[in-house]
Amino acid sequence: MLVVNGQGDYISNELYSRSETNLTEESWYEEAVKNEGIFKILGHPANRKITSHVNYKNSEVVTVVRAILEPETQKVMGVVLIDLKLRVIAEATKNVKLGKSGYLIVIDENGEEIYSPAKPLINEIPKQLLKSGDSGSYSEKVDGNTLQFIYQKQPFTNWTTVGIFSTKESVIEVRTIHLYVICFVFFVCLFGVTASYYLSNSMSKPIVQLMSFMKKVESGNLSIRYKGDRKDEIGMLGRSFNKMIVKINSLISLTERQERQKREAELRSLQAHIKPHFLYNTLDTISWMARKRGADDVAEVVASLSRLFRIGLSKGNDIILLTDEITHIQSYLSIQKARYRDKLNYSINMEPEIHDVMILKLVLQPIVENAIYHGIKERKGPGFITIQVKGNQDCIIITVTDDGKGIHRDKLELLREKMDTLYNLDVEKGKPVDFGYGMMNVQARIKLTYGDQYGLSIDSQLGEGTTVTIHLPIQRNSINADKS
Repeated sequence: MLVVNGQGDYISNELYSRSETNLTEESWYEEAVKNEGIFKILGHPANRKITSHVNYKNSEVVTVVRAILEPETQKVMGVVLIDLKLRVIAEATKNVKLGKSGYLIVIDENGEEIYSPAKPLINEIPKQLLKSGDSGSYSEKVDGNTLQFIYQKQPFTNWTTVGIFSTKESVIEVRTIHLYVICFVFFVCLFGVTASYYLSNSMSKPIVQLMSFMKKVESGNLSIRYKGDRKDEIGMLGRSFNKMIVKINSLISLTERQERQKREAELRSLQAHIKPHFLYNTLDTISWMARKRGADDVAEVVASLSRLFRIGLSKGNDIILLTDEITHIQSYLSIQKARYRDKLNYSINMEPEIHDVMILKLVLQPIVENAIYHGIKERKGPGFITIQVKGNQDCIIITVTDDGKGIHRDKLELLREKMDTLYNLDVEKGKPVDFGYGMMNVQARIKLTYGDQYGLSIDSQLGEGTTVTIHLPIQRNSINADKS
């Protein structure tokens, strides 16, 4: 038995290919495909590029083939080839006695002998027999001996069973020819149908099962799993199906967690917006009172604080003009300058072409705050912070550089590792974060808003300073954050 799929791969118990030729190009394969899933007997093997581990002669076997079709699409999935040993036919016919010397022979549709006894009465099939119909009988004189021929053609196999005996001998056994013919045909059909059904069912059943699983997944049942230990392509498909379901569940959990954290951040932002006008009016009153009493420095600090809060709240908008973000950080640095005086110096440079760009608000303040408290404050003598804002094709690049203390290499690697994670997992697990919380918050907001291709990167040398680079997209239409 040989089973060949549509790509030419095959498995067999005894047969194997004699060359690298694709078995789907063989004539027997094409005959099976043409027969569209119907059992077909080809006769003795001829001109095949396959051979057997057991050295049977071509005259000792007969070949049958059947195409295996996919149940729904009727697409040919492969072909089953079976070499039936003729000794089976011999066993079925040798006990048939037609007189003393009569016997049975079997020929195919082309007149080639499928089976004949060792000592036949004739050496060549009469031409009249080949031209006759499906059944009948006639007499013919051969070598001075009158022989009787009784034949029956089977429509399923196109084989013809012929009884040959001398008219001078008793032919009582002729009456049993039909019984043996029926038994023989029944045996061949039963064997072929059983083998075909078994092979078809073993291939189609697991595929139908996987289709059923996929329909359940479509209806929303993500707990279904394929269970099986097959090592073939169907087993690989089932295991890939399980991996896909696990990945889908993971992505759904990630999306739910993203939405939950985004809503929590919006809630915290909303709580910070309570009664903003009262805060603005109070700060304006303090500034007016300070100027009235000649305390201009106090008035300037209060005015900077008022601008800081006004831009920070931004009427609930999360996306603001780049110029407003720069004004916000100028106000913050003005307040810090009043506190640290000559200890802190700064400069802000921005290209004029990008003044009207819209960006996510409050991305600079946490970074500048880290530069002051962990950089400038820790160094000896005055420090300097430089903010550069420039456009690069479809991207805004903002760099915040300080000449402060810098960050130790191990601590810098840990900070980078935390910033590479979209969410602050340590906080979720209850572990305290001793540094970089503000920058990680900015990183998460940028990635949630714009995508993973944007965000922060950090470089630092201990004793020389730190540079934080921010990459944001260029957007010139006003966008308000989604508020719920």
